[in-house]
Amino acid sequence: AMGDKISSDPRNELFNSYIKLVRDLSPEFFLFENVKGFKTMYEGRFFEKTVNGFASCGYNIHFKILKSSEFGVPQIRERVFIFGTKSDKNFQFPKSSIGGVGKLKSFKNVGEAINDLSKKDTSFQNHIILNHSETVVSRYKLIPEGGKLPSPEKLPKEIRRSNFGSTYERLDRKKVSKTLVPGNNAFPIHPTLNRSLTPREAARIQTFPDNHIFEGTRRKQCILVGNAVPPLLASKIANEIIKHSKDLHKESSNLILEKNNSLNVINFAKAKSKKTNFNFVDFFSGAGGISIGLKNAGMNCVLANDFDKNVRLTHLKNFPNINFVHGDVRNKNIKNEIFNQLDGKKIDLVVGGPPCQGFSIFGKRRFKNTKKYNPLDDDRNDLVKTYFEYIKKIKPQWIIMENVSGILNLGGGIYIDFIKKKLNLLNYKSFDYRIVNTADYGVPQKRKRFILIANNTGHIIPWPKPKYFLEPKEWQLPYRTVGEAISDLANKASQKHFSNHEPMKHSEDITERYSYVEEGKKMEVDKLPKKLQYAKYTGQKIKNFSHVYRRLHRNEPSITLVPGHNAFPIHPWLNRLITAREAARLQTFPDEIEFVGSSKDQCIQVGNAFPCLVAQRIGETILKTISNNWKPNTKSKLADYSILDKKYYEQKNQNTN
Repeated sequence: AMGDKISSDPRNELFNSYIKLVRDLSPEFFLFENVKGFKTMYEGRFFEKTVNGFASCGYNIHFKILKSSEFGVPQIRERVFIFGTKSDKNFQFPKSSIGGVGKLKSFKNVGEAINDLSKKDTSFQNHIILNHSETVVSRYKLIPEGGKLPSPEKLPKEIRRSNFGSTYERLDRKKVSKTLVPGNNAFPIHPTLNRSLTPREAARIQTFPDNHIFEGTRRKQCILVGNAVPPLLASKIANEIIKHSKDLHKESSNLILEKNNSLNVINFAKAKSKKTNFNFVDFFSGAGGISIGLKNAGMNCVLANDFDKNVRLTHLKNFPNINFVHGDVRNKNIKNEIFNQLDGKKIDLVVGGPPCQGFSIFGKRRFKNTKKYNPLDDDRNDLVKTYFEYIKKIKPQWIIMENVSGILNLGGGIYIDFIKKKLNLLNYKSFDYRIVNTADYGVPQKRKRFILIANNTGHIIPWPKPKYFLEPKEWQLPYRTVGEAISDLANKASQKHFSNHEPMKHSEDITERYSYVEEGKKMEVDKLPKKLQYAKYTGQKIKNFSHVYRRLHRNEPSITLVPGHNAFPIHPWLNRLITAREAARLQTFPDEIEFVGSSKDQCIQVGNAFPCLVAQRIGETILKTISNNWKPNTKSKLADYSILDKKYYEQKNQNTN
């Protein structure tokens, strides 16, 4: 299912895994199901990638939206179904029919499905009644059959609250149910009793037989029931698949795409465009991690810039419709070219991570006291100053700046003081910065980056709420892992399907050394056989650098990826370094992005990139902030609850008071 109603939710990429399974298993047929909105959500982007992905695997694609209530299920549950077949035989989805199939019963309404369960009966498993508080029961008593909770002003003061989806909605015995959604308290209210449905009652409405048992806590049972495809509907689709295999269908009215072709989703899905006309410029763009993320959030890249020749080729390959200016932004001719291309265009956001070698934690800062080194005088940091020159000229309403985490404390705060001074001079009074761990936002990599967000509009700085946790509570999501991201790339066959996925050819000695590195740990040189402790050509004892001889763990996020040909870590279970494609997965680049250049150049581009997914989350929260006009005194409680990092704002208020 589509995750969390935001396009940056990593669970939205699970369809890629489904496509890979289909390609690797190569079944004669497959059936894919999702929510109705999958067809048009995010301008049909996920639908298009999914359908085209299946077709590229050699399947004819049949598509239809089916309404469960038209097939004997007492519930208005509409779902997208995609059927793929290698055969050129006709296929038809089932036509409306009310009857049951085998032992699966059909019901014409809610009452017929659950009336016999109105009394607590211990003979029915999963028939667990939730103990509601007196306040909740008082609200339930005011809801008529088939109705919703009255508006707050019509409620007694002691039980007032805003209406809340299906939680305060009572079913009608003579009608079918609305779509059941998973959750402990999300099921609607019983038609005649002042309580929510039990898991067993919901299972009846889903047409599960009573002998189908759901395991886990009551909450888990509700989730299992609410997420399911109604068995009765599934059985009727299965019957049509059997007919298809026997060539019994007369026509294929639902064929939308023939194998190995492509579908133009705009023509098919007729998705409503959600373009915001929010334009941005991406300086020091690298391979385009930030641009990809912001574009997926709904923003429009007007121009990108970098001085690396291989980055230019990567951009031309992947983003042919985006203006790219190749060259050093300090160069007068490059400045003129950029300003000429931007002339007359509204630019809402300038984003970039100016290289700050002079600020780097690996640079001269450690010699500052002995050599009287001032990072602000370092020529390499002219790029930081130049970045603000462009901001002054372009005058965007928003700014995003990212960099290595070590610069936050450089020189006792000299870097931050410089940034603050520039922002104030340019009238960007609303700004904030923090060190972000990308694993908190669904990136399978513990990568800490400095991020600054600023605006001159007075809006809040919208830090997105973390969704993934190192030690998650029961209702929270754990950090995404290396195994989750790259397991399907371990077999040699995958090298034919994915670009930038050619493993390095290691010498026998290096491969053997890798074999001694335990999963999730560094190599211990002294524990190697003597012959492997010394370099073959120099005779010198080898040294264990931080990343070169470190193996990733499949059940943990990756360590920070650093650019370079030999700097990527070792695969969790193969005795080789990870490939550029595997590293790109850990950076959340889409598989269709192709990195141009030598193997070393590809690794540098991937390692230097900003994870696409984090850029997308930031872009989404900025757009929501603008559309909802969230300012310090107008920010909604819902925003704190579901979107923004409430903990951050609480700390901010405490520091202010």
